[in-house]
Amino acid sequence: MSKFALGLMSGTSADGLTLAMLDVKAKKLICFKNYAYPKNLQKEILQAQKFNTPELAELNFKLGKIYLTLTQRFLKEFKINKKDIYVIGLHGQTVYHNAKTPCTLQIGEAAFLTKGLDIPVAGNFRSSAIALGGQGAPLVPIFEDYFFAGKMPKILLNIGGISNASYVQKGKTFGFDCGPGNVLSDFAVAKLSKGKNTFDKSGKIAASTKPDIKKAKQIAKNFEYKKIISLDRQDFTEPFFKKYFPNLTLKDISTLNYLTALIIAQNIKKFILKKHSVKDLYVSGGGVYNKTLINNLKNLLPLNIKALGTLNPMAKEAACFAYLAHLTLNKIPINKNLIKTSKNTIIGVLSI
Repeated sequence: MSKFALGLMSGTSADGLTLAMLDVKAKKLICFKNYAYPKNLQKEILQAQKFNTPELAELNFKLGKIYLTLTQRFLKEFKINKKDIYVIGLHGQTVYHNAKTPCTLQIGEAAFLTKGLDIPVAGNFRSSAIALGGQGAPLVPIFEDYFFAGKMPKILLNIGGISNASYVQKGKTFGFDCGPGNVLSDFAVAKLSKGKNTFDKSGKIAASTKPDIKKAKQIAKNFEYKKIISLDRQDFTEPFFKKYFPNLTLKDISTLNYLTALIIAQNIKKFILKKHSVKDLYVSGGGVYNKTLINNLKNLLPLNIKALGTLNPMAKEAACFAYLAHLTLNKIPINKNLIKTSKNTIIGVLSI
């Protein structure tokens, strides 16, 4: 009998594909790996929102083929027999997300995985959540409640392109997008380097100058959300910079780093710390390696902040979609409180 679920995740930074193999019953991550995308592919994905229909269709199929190729490479590298995998969870690549409408679009044709590997593939998770009255993001609280929840409450913060935070305690878990993640810094670095660089490694550029704290505080007031919200990368790209940083310089990266931490911190305080007593916050996602960002968060939040240890920080979201695929395949309903939908329901669409 097949034992493992496989999850595929590419986040809003579009910097690569992460694969994670999960033993769901044992609550154990078996293996994972991130495969970096070439810069030209990342650039293409980040521009996809402006594509016409033929261009978007081509990218949809291109990504589907890449998912198959990288999954085959993953299986070979870790010496995994595909017969040991009973389902694949495919997040796909978000090219547009709007919680106000609400609507969302993830591309990356699942048929290539389904037919190329002869394994059922579950996908369309965000669309399913919206169809059931939710906002489509974040979905990770479903996995966090299963994998991390216990008697003692904790906060789990994932810093990808966008940041999302969850209050995690058995039976009481909930999560929300809490602000930008790496997107502000990534966008600024790419713009200033004219595409030669795509991120501020370890936050070294941000650490080289002092942030304009007064300016950051003024901007942050506009991003103290009135209610739990779902965000998209586009909320913090060109229109944001035209409004708040029209004459961008290298020194601004320090302010953007501090601003990112400030927005995250103010929304965690509002939606979690005002109502719940918590001591520990665990960070995952690419932002965990931005030392300047983590130090800013430590200075802004009265919490014990550290990297996620029970699961590799870079594997959590891919593992989440492996778990969601398991639930979809086995028709196991998800508690509506974890995804803020209209009813306890099955999430995801199965492709066989």
